[in-house]
Amino acid sequence: MRRRTLLLSGCAVAGGALGVRITGSDFRTQSDATGATPTDSGPASALVAGSLQTVAGEVDGATTEAHGSLAAAELVRSGARDPDALALAAPELVSEFAGWHAVFASNALTVVYDPDSEFADAIRDDWRTALARDDIAVGRTDPARDPLGYRTLLALDLAGREGAPAADIRANADVFPETQLLRTLEAGGLDAAFAYRNMAVAHDLPRVDLPARLDLSDPDFAERYRTAEVTVAGETIRGDLIRYGAAYLTDRGKPFYHNLVEDAERLRESGFAVPETYPVVSGRDESSGARGRDE
Repeated sequence: MRRRTLLLSGCAVAGGALGVRITGSDFRTQSDATGATPTDSGPASALVAGSLQTVAGEVDGATTEAHGSLAAAELVRSGARDPDALALAAPELVSEFAGWHAVFASNALTVVYDPDSEFADAIRDDWRTALARDDIAVGRTDPARDPLGYRTLLALDLAGREGAPAADIRANADVFPETQLLRTLEAGGLDAAFAYRNMAVAHDLPRVDLPARLDLSDPDFAERYRTAEVTVAGETIRGDLIRYGAAYLTDRGKPFYHNLVEDAERLRESGFAVPETYPVVSGRDESSGARGRDE
């Protein structure tokens, strides 16, 4: 088996090959941003992670389109998208296309639930037991299309070592595109879902925070996270801290990039974690111009 630590290549993998039940399809959003300078070819474009959909749509400088980060990367690889800026939930995917990235935010895994569900109390009281019950509808995302999907499985791997019925929870959870997961819950189609903390904030939904030793957010548990692993489409992914990376690929993408990564207050209010040291640029001198495709 080929071992891989951080990212999946060739991520356009059919859900059936993974043995998961996939409901729905990716929801694409475009938000008109007021800060972009119009040109003959239109405003700048940004391709972003599904979990950045809400906050990125509020950022001036570009129109935004959201997908799972692995699916977004495949759109760029295939030539189906040619964005001016990228902001994804895996910094190494950004560097693949820009040659550099800025790590600008972190996040935490959580269990979001429908407050009107008849099982809300059970989920709140003991999510491990509740989410294994086949009468409770649970959602997660596709590990071949976005990091939230494989991070959920990594957290379950860690939880299973503590006696949680991880295999039963995994089998009980239907798979949805990241941009549709909580919309489905809000519509009554799910009782609970594994999501990022900022997604619960964006949708104003109650959540049960996972312990820090499981939620992939705490640097103090980084070594523990790295002991977890999950195999997706024949590749092994190891646990790591959740981090978001961004870059501009053209000068037109600079305003969006700077407006997103430098507004720590907006990101924190949206449910992300932003250490005081962020953003941290890797792969180039911040004073240099954009690397990647020419405008």
